[in-house]
Amino acid sequence: MNYKYNELEYVESVYNKGFQSKYIFTELRLLVLYFRDVLDMKPKEREYNLHEFCKKYIPYFKRENYYKTINKALKTGLSKQQKLITISKIDIYKSELDYINSLGINQEYKKVMFTFLVQLKLNKIIYEYKYNKIYDTLYFYGGKIKYNNIKNISNIPKIMSLNDEVINKLSDLKLVTILHRGKIILDYIENCIPEGEIIFEVTDYNNIGLYLDYYNGIKGIIKCSNCDKIIRVKNNKHKYCEVCAKEMKLSQTKNIAKEGMRNLREERRVKKIETC
Repeated sequence: MNYKYNELEYVESVYNKGFQSKYIFTELRLLVLYFRDVLDMKPKEREYNLHEFCKKYIPYFKRENYYKTINKALKTGLSKQQKLITISKIDIYKSELDYINSLGINQEYKKVMFTFLVQLKLNKIIYEYKYNKIYDTLYFYGGKIKYNNIKNISNIPKIMSLNDEVINKLSDLKLVTILHRGKIILDYIENCIPEGEIIFEVTDYNNIGLYLDYYNGIKGIIKCSNCDKIIRVKNNKHKYCEVCAKEMKLSQTKNIAKEGMRNLREERRVKKIETC
């Protein structure tokens, strides 16, 4: 599960089912915030329940082995700036897309620009929610991990180099300004004015680039017939995203099994009548 922008749903899974990943500290930190903000626990209660949770879900748990990790997690509950983040959607305006699509660059470059736009909106919501201050920066601070993430969620071909190819091209066109240590200024955002009609909402933050592909009618990009998730397909036979396809296959299997059991019971009933 991707929890970065839906921490409440994620932490509820942790609380009810135990650890969901190998990142124990991250999940303990979320649990502390869940104890504080949802279950309204005081510091002593949070400490007690966090230890009880660890006893239950960590094999051979010893307090001394996890002392630093637990204490560090508990400290997050003392900071008002630490909050559970839930962002269900990002509104996209036609005016924003009109500007990006008006540029004489290829679709892959446009997808990167669109992804940076959505990422900036996500950053703005999180910053203003945590710090209660206006977020008006156009900077993107990137190391290798952050740039790799932008490349992945832009859904551009793996053979493309985000930095050497795309960002350098955007810099040549004066759409971004390259600074130092991975920092760039997203100058073009000033022309992406959010006004007028909201054309769609981004809800899948792992595949942001596909939204622009779908909007621009790129072949092979469709909406899942069940959940409306934007997906890439190889042929016309594919109508569902991977999750929905598995669920529907499982449902079909269960229905077939139920039908088989009904037929078997009917056969037994008929035989019983015949023998009487």
